[in-house]
Amino acid sequence: MNYFVIKILKRIFNLNSLRKIYSLLSRCVLKDNQIRHLEPSIIYSKECSNTTPELIEIIAEAAKLASQTTLHCGKKNLPDSRYLNVFPGEHYRFINSLVKTINAKKIVEIGTFTGMGALSLKEGSNDVLVTTYDIIKWNNIIFPSHFKSSDFDESLKQIIGDLSQDYFFDKNLNILNEADLIFMDAPKDNIFEYKMAKQFQKLKNKNKKFLILDDILFVNMIDFWRNIKSPKIDATSFGHFTGTGIVDISNGFLFY
Repeated sequence: MNYFVIKILKRIFNLNSLRKIYSLLSRCVLKDNQIRHLEPSIIYSKECSNTTPELIEIIAEAAKLASQTTLHCGKKNLPDSRYLNVFPGEHYRFINSLVKTINAKKIVEIGTFTGMGALSLKEGSNDVLVTTYDIIKWNNIIFPSHFKSSDFDESLKQIIGDLSQDYFFDKNLNILNEADLIFMDAPKDNIFEYKMAKQFQKLKNKNKKFLILDDILFVNMIDFWRNIKSPKIDATSFGHFTGTGIVDISNGFLFY
């Protein structure tokens, strides 16, 4: 019965329409939906996930360190600064601790936004370089930025461009190849991430190289996350409530 209902719905509505309907209906199924940020998701079995003892150990160590860490970066007067030290639930303390746990020195962030992520990645670590990419310069976004001009020094730089485009990715390939850690917090528009999956497959193998993905529990990110065949682990319990995934791409980014 369910199979035929699903088949009929898919004939009547396209995937994007079904996701919009699901998002709307999800707000009607709780007795109390007065929640600051609510997103629909799906519970699904994970026996096909491929993780490793090393990934589990890294996540455990990073989570323990995050529980003992307090961040001080950014501008305290900005509205989103109140989320900086929410742990668990937000990912800032966790990604900061992950940098320290794997001893990352060269870090790439894809999606600068207000800068709180980039500043969290570099706080408290010596000799690190965070290269953050966006299509809009940090001081031209419509939201208040956590950056000050003085933040951009030998430990932080921003590069403007779209890494999903072949020419720009290839131009920056050396930076991405040298990175110990890549943090992708991008549009989640069902287009960009799939283009980046193709780009990540160009990366050279590098020992102890990891990829952090944000929002893996979004409905339109579940297929993407499940299609990653490299060793990975869902670290949502210690990261962002919308889903934090860690992928070991030391031996390449496997996606199909």
